[in-house]
Amino acid sequence: MKTNKVREKNAIDVYYNDTCPVCKREIEIYKSRSEGIKYNDSSLLEDKYNRRMYAYQNGIEYVGAAAFILIWKNTQGFKWLAFFLENRFCIFIMNIFYEPIAYYLFKMHLKRKNN
Repeated sequence: MKTNKVREKNAIDVYYNDTCPVCKREIEIYKSRSEGIKYNDSSLLEDKYNRRMYAYQNGIEYVGAAAFILIWKNTQGFKWLAFFLENRFCIFIMNIFYEPIAYYLFKMHLKRKNN
């Protein structure tokens, strides 16, 4: 059993846009299968946190694909994915695909916010 001190030291904070239906559905899957991750709604924070996925662990910032890999490493059923994709080349390729999708979702967020 982990003590609170160990859990706090290795705790992961994830920031995602809870008003985005796509993001929310995906995060709900992770929430149901992960431990030691605190999921935070970024919809009312500065746009930086709504433009991409952000995660923090031990003072280190993970953005985009790197944030997903950190989540997957700590989520039951996704650990194998992190094992295979946790390298610079795969993260680079993942971000090539992730960026246009994240940009589109961010634009949809701005539309929802302005309406």
